[in-house]
This record gives sequence, structure tokens and C-alpha cells, in this order.
Amino acid sequence: MRARPDLFVDRQGGALKLLLVGVLTLAMLVPLTLVEGVIRERAWRSDAVLQDIARQHGGEQRLIGPLLVVPYVREFIRRTTDAETGETREVLARADGVAVVLPETLDIEAALGHSIRRRGIYEAPVYEASGSMAGAFRRPDLAAAIPDLASVDWARAAVVLHVGDLAGLAEAAPLETAGGAVAFAAGAPAYAVETFGALPGGGVIHAALAPDWREGARLAFSTKIRLKGSGGFFAAPTAGVTTVRLAGDWPHPSFQGAPLPDVRNVTADGFAATSRVPALARGYASVWHGGDAARLLREASAGAVGFRHVRPDDPYNAAIRSAKDGILLVSLTFLACFILERIGGRRLHTAQYGLVGLALALFYLLVTAVGERIGFAPAYAVAAGTIALMNGVYVGAALKSWPQGGVAAGTLGLLFGAFYVMLSSEDDAMLIGAGLLLLALAAAMAATTRLNAPASADGAQPDSDGAGV
Repeated sequence: MRARPDLFVDRQGGALKLLLVGVLTLAMLVPLTLVEGVIRERAWRSDAVLQDIARQHGGEQRLIGPLLVVPYVREFIRRTTDAETGETREVLARADGVAVVLPETLDIEAALGHSIRRRGIYEAPVYEASGSMAGAFRRPDLAAAIPDLASVDWARAAVVLHVGDLAGLAEAAPLETAGGAVAFAAGAPAYAVETFGALPGGGVIHAALAPDWREGARLAFSTKIRLKGSGGFFAAPTAGVTTVRLAGDWPHPSFQGAPLPDVRNVTADGFAATSRVPALARGYASVWHGGDAARLLREASAGAVGFRHVRPDDPYNAAIRSAKDGILLVSLTFLACFILERIGGRRLHTAQYGLVGLALALFYLLVTAVGERIGFAPAYAVAAGTIALMNGVYVGAALKSWPQGGVAAGTLGLLFGAFYVMLSSEDDAMLIGAGLLLLALAAAMAATTRLNAPASADGAQPDSDGAGV
């Protein structure tokens, strides 16, 4: 009598079938990886469109300042050695520098109104911010801060403000001081171009100022600005005491910076947050000079406080996170199918397992495609229902048992639901995942208690297609 592969599998008590299903599970990493690559490509395309929208409307706004800058001259003794005679002599050398004086107090307030910009199927939140800045400088004793200081040119002093995306600066009111109003001009003062050029991106404006005040006296200032931007809004805490008050109508802010806001309130209509940062928390001195100024400007930019936009309905990040659990979903689904085999007596062909696995890989592609139109949560429900129903009908037809097909569809639906809860609740994700694995292992142990039991008297069991592994 001709040997049949399925009879050989049956004589092994299902052990070989379980091995084949395990190998097939690992093989499913290939389509799952390809699908994840497609999702990432769509995410990259979305990011490119959002960046283009940002370039046209205004990107992330990151304010540094206002800062008082003033040029100075140092005189010091330099020793030189004559190359011919080897004689060492001392000469008086001079070097120009820029001092950056931080404000004593700084209050920043901004009210942000948001809107949605659309391009094709892509959309991005943008904002227009109306803000005010008020504070005071105290004229420092620069001789105590700068070694070998010879002179300070206070007549060329200026107040500088760095803006994250200068293209989004819609309006900057004149700088109000006790000496009158001074209009802002583009760029930094000529002597400070190199210092502020060290900042990545953005641009600066400055108001020329000739402060005629005695050492230790205060110079109060105020100004108003209107900015367009997207992605987020930040302000660097550069003063002795910096207070930043932000309010907007975006309901999903992600507050960032160190420290986080002291007071914050987020509702479905928007948010309000207040941050108060003292000098001890900022980690740098109130006067910068020389090469340290450029480095400290970068540190101040990195330590800015504010918020970024969060889009909870972004289908790409959620789909990528979901696809990372794809191999676990395939494994649990194959295990459920194997248990149904052991209970019902009919077997699924290995190729049928493969088709079920491909349908699961297609699930993540379907979530992304539909999510681009209606958002991730409803797209997940549509894709989960579709794939669960399709696989349930297929397994029921293959096993010639509609009740078993219903069990397969229901099991897959429960798995989709559990994975969605894992995706939505990061705090409980490990607990839910561990529970799923524990239940799956218990079910597998129950289904394989008779794995080495002998086959029926004639050595055969009925299967879905009459032959095959």
C-alpha cells in the first residue's frame, strides 16, 4: 500500500505537524517584515508632507531670549619665541569678544490658536501664537566675569531674540524700554553673528540699544510677538527667574523640558500650563563670554520648556507598534488552529496554515490603509472584524465544521481585542501579554496530553482535504 505523508504525521501523534507549524510560524516573519516596511514607507511619506506644510506655514518655534549682547576687548600678555634667535619676549595682545548677559527676570506668555492643514489624505495641526515677553536686565560687573577685560563698548549693546523658524515670525512689536521704543532688525549684530550662528536652525532678530545706566542698575523691557508654527512651541528659561505661561486649544499636548510645568490643565477644549524655572535649575551662569557663549546657547535651546503636538489618531506609529506583535498574533492563532485539529479530529493542511498567516499579515496593511482615511481606532475594528470573519469561514470550511469556524473567528476576535488593549495601555501591556502567553501555554498543554497516543486502528484520521501535511 502506498505510503502517505499525512499517515506518517498521524503515526507521530502530531509531533511532526507541530514542528511544521513552528517552522511556518518563523517563516511568517518574512511577510510581516515586508508589511512593516510598507507601513514605515507610508509613515515616511506622511512625515515628508508634514515637513513641507511646516516649511510653508512655520516649523517648530523655539524662543531663546531676549538676551543682552555687548562687545568687549581683552588685553593680555602673550609670550612669543623668535624662530632664529630663540629669544622669548612678551607682547601686549588684544582680542575681541562678545558677552551675553541673561535677564534677571523674564515672563513669557503665549496664547496658541490651532487649525488643521490638509494635503490629500494627510493633515497636520498648525498654530498661530500671540505672545508677550517682559523682564529686566541688571548691568553686571563684566570685569569680575571676564579675565583681562580692557574695555566694554556699551554704546553698541543690543537685545537679541532667537526664533526657531524665522519664516513663521508674523510680527515683532518694538522693544519697549524706559528710554523709548526700539524696532527690531533682522539678524544679529555684526560682532555677534558667529556666536548666534552656532545655533542649529532658526534665526535671530535684534534691537540696537545704547543703555546709559550705572553698574548694578536695572533695565526693564517688554515686547509682543506673533508667530506661526507647527510641531511644538518652546521657550528657553534663560533668566534668573523665568516664568512661561502657555495656553492653547489643542487637546493633546505633550509637555516637555526640565522641569515639567508646575501647573497644567488639559481638557477636551485645550490646555493651560505654567512653568517657573529659577536660575539654580537652569545650570549656567548669568554672563556668557568667549567660546562658552556658543556652547551655552545650544544648551539653553536643548533645555527649553514647552510642548509638542500629539496626534492620538496617527495611524502609522500605532500600526508600526501593532505590527511588532505580529509574530505573537500568528503564533497564538496557529496554536488555536492546532488545538481545534486535536479536538475535532480533522486536520488542516500546512498550506492552509500559511494562508491563515498571510491573512494576519494583511491585517496590518489593512489597518494602515483604512486608518489613513478614518483614523487608527475605527480602522483597527474594521480590519479585525474582516480578518477574523474571513479566517473563521476559511477554517470552518477546511475543517468541514461551521461551529469550529465560529470558534476560530471568535478566538481571533478576542486576540485582536486583547492586542488592542495592550496597544492602548502601555502600563498594562506586559501583564496582558504575559497572561495571554500563560493561557496559550495552558491550552497547548491540555491539547497535547495525548500527543504520543497511537493512531486509530487503520492508522488514519480524516482530514480537510483527504491528504497532505
